[in-house]
Amino acid sequence: MIIIMKLNSLFASLVLSAIIFNACSSNEIGDSKDVNQDKIYMDYFISHEEGDENVDVTCQFRFAGSAGTTLVLNDSSNVAFDGEKLKVDSSAAGGAYYSIRKPAISFYDKHIISFTNTHGKRFDNEFIFSPFTLTGTRKETGRKKDLTVTYQSAPLTAADHVEVYSTDTDSSFHYSQPGPDTTVVIPAKELIRQKGKTLALACKLYREIDLKQSSSEGGSIRIQQELKPVKIKLLP
Repeated sequence: MIIIMKLNSLFASLVLSAIIFNACSSNEIGDSKDVNQDKIYMDYFISHEEGDENVDVTCQFRFAGSAGTTLVLNDSSNVAFDGEKLKVDSSAAGGAYYSIRKPAISFYDKHIISFTNTHGKRFDNEFIFSPFTLTGTRKETGRKKDLTVTYQSAPLTAADHVEVYSTDTDSSFHYSQPGPDTTVVIPAKELIRQKGKTLALACKLYREIDLKQSSSEGGSIRIQQELKPVKIKLLP
């Protein structure tokens, strides 16, 4: 039987954003001992918001693909983050999952997620958590020229992208830039539409890393990093 544990509201929202990332995914819960071990899909989600003291790690296992039944790891099966075994939890929206919070200040390094199935076969997958920052952001800009937003991050691939969007405005916009480019251009037409004297820009990075060790069903490591909005003065 799964016991639904109470989480603080912030942690709960971050976990839920991971386990309902795919709106079509099942929220049903099954036991890993009852399924073909080579059909277990491994989904690892790492998220951090600038200013949060912690990074959230969520691991979820599904039968027969990314939208399949969520699994509780039983018998000898388990998942560990940097050698620390994780405990199961669940939610009505997302099913069964395993999660842990780690201090952000020491998280910028290499990490390993280890999944052991009921047959004792172990799958080790590493990732590096790198800083994500805006570089050379202007404090002010004219409305009639394109605004170029540049950022620094881990090397990006075609599977990754950065989103830049306005906040707290009635003339909102949203732009997405696939990797490996490290710039997003905001056209002047978007700046002209702004009624206020300042522009608040928010930025998110989405990375996806293939697993080096997995069952035939596969899986992925997804990393999401969000920056605090920056304010830019808009000149005539």
